[in-house]
Amino acid sequence: MPKALPSVLQLKCPKCREGDLFVNKSSYKYKGFFDMPKRCLKCGQDFEIETGFYYGAMYVSYALTIAITVAVFVALTVFNAFSIIPFLIFDVIALVLTMPYVTRVSRSIWIALMIKYDANAIKNHERKTQS
Repeated sequence: MPKALPSVLQLKCPKCREGDLFVNKSSYKYKGFFDMPKRCLKCGQDFEIETGFYYGAMYVSYALTIAITVAVFVALTVFNAFSIIPFLIFDVIALVLTMPYVTRVSRSIWIALMIKYDANAIKNHERKTQS
């Protein structure tokens, strides 16, 4: 049984934890960046749950962005290098570098909060498609 956190961080389907949530596996390939299959290729879970479903991922993205900013602040404070200008520079660099992954993982977290894991999802889907 795949664990929840690794499957969320690897952008996998929350129902079977094996299928990919995004068409492009790389978060840093900008062509088709937001493209998601309509359904999970492994278990058939619908990824287009309702119109505007992924707007909730903005709240998750905001929380992750705040966490990154706090981490930059703490790192500069621990190394006794805090000053407003270096903080802003390091924070902007960290946020720009992590933005593509944060955007995708926010969607992954959001859908994982709404869809329950089913250990038999793939078997059930295969049974449905064979009959």
